[in-house]
Amino acid sequence: MIRLTLRITCDRRVRPPLLILLLVLLLLGSIAPEDPVSAQTGTAAAFIPASGGRHVYLTKTNYATNQVRTACASGYHTASFWEIVDVSNLIYDYDHPAAYTQADSGYGPPSYWYGWVRTGYGSSSSSTTGTGNCNNWSSTSNSVYGVSVRLSRTWETAPGDIGPWDATSFTCNYTGPVWCVGDFCTVYLPAVLKNF
Repeated sequence: MIRLTLRITCDRRVRPPLLILLLVLLLLGSIAPEDPVSAQTGTAAAFIPASGGRHVYLTKTNYATNQVRTACASGYHTASFWEIVDVSNLIYDYDHPAAYTQADSGYGPPSYWYGWVRTGYGSSSSSTTGTGNCNNWSSTSNSVYGVSVRLSRTWETAPGDIGPWDATSFTCNYTGPVWCVGDFCTVYLPAVLKNF
């Protein structure tokens, strides 16, 4: 076990504001909202990626369409397709306990596996891909549609493909995985070593 000691030296004018700041930080760190998905599924409540950037994962659990907006773990949210369309800027969290992977995924996402995404459109039941969103993810009706996307396994352009993505509409009575995304920062604390 490595023990790190932080010593802060300051004069009398700085102490009260610094103490207030430390107390606020301690309180914020100890008050964490309960993650409803973790409470229901028993998954780990906190997963912190090793590096900063836009992180994404596809859930290995299938969700009803009226659960799509709350399916992602703490720190993540249901991805709008426009947040994940450019795969070159994404880091797939293959080691997240809720993430789906395939045998040949390596450190990347699985291909050819659909997941629900938000559309950025108003509440819609349309079967038009890019529009339907199960009435803003509130309906589980078989006459209402939502959009699901997957990374294509056919590396040629086909009708319905958007770059590497394959998009389609499904009726909202289906359950399926959800694409989750989160933006994380990396904070580096410099370590100063002094020989005595």
